[in-house]
Amino acid sequence: MKQCIKKITTFISLGLFAFSVQAKADDWPQKPITTVVPWAVGGLADQVNRAMAQFGADEFGQPIIPTNRLGAGGVVALTEYLRERPNTTKIIYGSEGNFSISPKTNKVAYKWEDFTPIMNIYTSSFVLVATPDSGIKSFEDLKNYGAEKKVLFGVNGLNGTEFLIISALLSEMGIDYEAVGFNGANEAMNATIAGDVVLAVTHASLAKEYVKANKLEALVVFDEKPLKTDVYDLPPVTEYGYDTWIVNRMMMLTRKGTDPTLVNSIRAHFLNILNNPEFIAIADNLGVNIDPVDGDALNEHVMTTIDKVERFWEMAKK
Repeated sequence: MKQCIKKITTFISLGLFAFSVQAKADDWPQKPITTVVPWAVGGLADQVNRAMAQFGADEFGQPIIPTNRLGAGGVVALTEYLRERPNTTKIIYGSEGNFSISPKTNKVAYKWEDFTPIMNIYTSSFVLVATPDSGIKSFEDLKNYGAEKKVLFGVNGLNGTEFLIISALLSEMGIDYEAVGFNGANEAMNATIAGDVVLAVTHASLAKEYVKANKLEALVVFDEKPLKTDVYDLPPVTEYGYDTWIVNRMMMLTRKGTDPTLVNSIRAHFLNILNNPEFIAIADNLGVNIDPVDGDALNEHVMTTIDKVERFWEMAKK
C-alpha cells in the first residue's frame, strides 16, 4: 500500500511540474518584451529587429521594444546580458562572430554555453566592395592593385566576421593591408564611397542599392556558391581557390536555464511573425534571406565557425 501511495504521489508531482512549466510558457510575457541588437542603429539586424517588433503586441499580447546596445562589436551587450535570469523577457541577438572571433580580440566574460538559442532569423552572405575611384572592378584588379599598394579596408568593428574573412583572404593573396574599424556597416560603406578606404566588407543586402547606383563596385561574395540576383552576379571566393568565407546568421538568444517549453513557445510566436505576409513584404524589400533554423542547427553552426576561425586566425597572422 505504501509503495502504491508513493507511486501515486510521484505521478501527481510530475503532473504538477509539467502543468507549472506549461503555465509558465502560457503566462509569458507578463510585461513588454525587450529585444536587444548589439550593433548599430540602421544596420541590417537593427532594421529586421524593428520590423519584427511591429507585430509584437498582436502576437504576444505585449509590445516588443527594440533596442540597441553598442560596444566592442556586441561584447558589451552580451556581457551585460549575463545579469539576466532564465525566462527573462529580454531577448538578445548575436552572431557566430561574437562566440568565435570576439574571444580572440577581447577578454570576454561570456561563452556560447551561457545562452540558449531560440532560433535563427536571417542568413546573410558578405560581399567585398571597392570604391570606384580605385579602378578595382574585379578580383583580378584587386590582385594587381595589391601587388603595388597597401590595401586600406573598412569594416564594422575590428573583432567581427567581416574583419577576419577579409584579413585572411588578403593574407592568403599575399597583399599588405591595413584595417579601419567603423561603428556600423553603413559607416564603412560611406567611407568606401568617399574614397577614405579602398575596400569594405558588408552584407549583400546593405550594399545592393549602392552597387546598383554604381557608387560601389562589387567584386566577390564570401561564400562557396555564386551570388546571382537582379543586382549581383558575383563569383564566390572559392572560385579563386580561397575558402575564407563564413556565412553570417542573426541568432535570437535567451539566458541559459530558460524552460525548454518556454523556448519552444517563444520560437513558435516569432515564427508566426516571420510568416506574416506584411513582414514578408518588409523582408523582401530589405533583401533579407529569412532562415529560421532551430537551436540544434545554430549549435552546429557556431561550433563549425569556431573551427574555421582558428584556421583563419592563423592565416591573418602571417
